[in-house]
Amino acid sequence: MKKLYSTVIAAIALVVVASLVLAAQAPSITLQTVLDAFNRIPPAWSQVLPVGERFVLVMGGVAVLDKETGLVWEQAPVEPASTWINAHVLCNVKGLGTRRGWRLPTFSELASLIDTSRPTGNPDLPANHPFTNVQNAIYWSASTAADEPTLAWEVNFNFGNEAGGPEREVKTTSNFVWCVRGGIGADPK
Repeated sequence: MKKLYSTVIAAIALVVVASLVLAAQAPSITLQTVLDAFNRIPPAWSQVLPVGERFVLVMGGVAVLDKETGLVWEQAPVEPASTWINAHVLCNVKGLGTRRGWRLPTFSELASLIDTSRPTGNPDLPANHPFTNVQNAIYWSASTAADEPTLAWEVNFNFGNEAGGPEREVKTTSNFVWCVRGGIGADPK
């Protein structure tokens, strides 16, 4: 569905640009302008890119753009293990690469980093990923368990074949924190 959405957006953008050019209302539109517009279309989560194409260092090397999801991750998460509430605070007040707007990722966003073909990757990330300081440990997500508001979903980056699988933990437990920018990041609770 998201791929269809991206394709529809791209088609609409192309029609708008073509209409403007044909109407001579935008004589300064160049091929580069059109290509730049297409590069700003959010990626479809259905695509699978090789690691060399998927991750790009951005913001002076302190963050990583995931071209599969459009999310920007800390290149080297350094927060101490924290409770769920403190994890939110740490991300919300973070200033990294001269930018604010960081947040705790949802469960789906965080789990999207797991490479299930490398269950003993230590941590279980794609081979040759650009991240450093990622612990072989459990990281908080922003997602609250719908049936139990005292629990939150977490992602375990060192759990063999079940890496990235759904796990829930009491919010007062201390887990690691990995902040992200972009996306929706909604938690209805």
